[in-house]
Amino acid sequence: MIKGAELKIRQNIIAFFLIILSISPLFAGEDAYTLKIATMELPPYGWVDEKGEKKGIIFEMTQEIGIRSGLPFEHNIYPFNRMLKMLRAGKIDILSSQAHQKALDAGEKLAIQFKIDVIAATKKNADINNIAGFKGKDLIFHQGASYKQLEGIPRDIKLVNSYEEALKLLHKRSTWFGAVFSEPAYYYFMKKLNRTPDDFGNVIYIERNKEQWIFVRRDLPDQIKKNLKDIVNDIYKEGAYEKMLSKYGKPK
Repeated sequence: MIKGAELKIRQNIIAFFLIILSISPLFAGEDAYTLKIATMELPPYGWVDEKGEKKGIIFEMTQEIGIRSGLPFEHNIYPFNRMLKMLRAGKIDILSSQAHQKALDAGEKLAIQFKIDVIAATKKNADINNIAGFKGKDLIFHQGASYKQLEGIPRDIKLVNSYEEALKLLHKRSTWFGAVFSEPAYYYFMKKLNRTPDDFGNVIYIERNKEQWIFVRRDLPDQIKKNLKDIVNDIYKEGAYEKMLSKYGKPK
């Protein structure tokens, strides 16, 4: 007959092995869970170049999460809306997004990946020094963008499909007095188009420290979520985003 203390020990051993089995995909080698990662298709955050190589600020930062996870992983670049639909359907496990309603409907916030500044570049010699300076003037926004800080201020808003197009219009056309960018995009496309800050006017900050989050599918195993959250927090503390900014074009 098994004594109480011995029975308790056996029960603890069984419970321990059940826990190991439940998280074994994290450590199972060839049979490990394959993490499915997605990055949005939007330079300079994610794109595939003419050689078929994947690049971008968010791509590189999110790739690092996959590497540090120790899991086999796949990392692909998709149009933003498709990426969110795939997360909601459980076809991908992890992506990077700001915490707007579409992303919140698609998955679960895990941890802040980085914080980004939203800026408005201005026309050269426009003498605009703050948000109020855009009152009654025409602005350029990226397709689908909206900014509470600018509501009711511009006379007209032109929507474009890329940040590159926004910068070209701001430089060439006298009609537009400002174009709104997430900060990395402004400096990346300025460099790509062989322009310098001297070709434009003041930079106006529309919103500072806007949070960019890592989202995961809702039914991702808890142990994997915990592991990923720790990794994202570590990368954030290391200042990886600031290093990416200088790599992709922001002057030091």
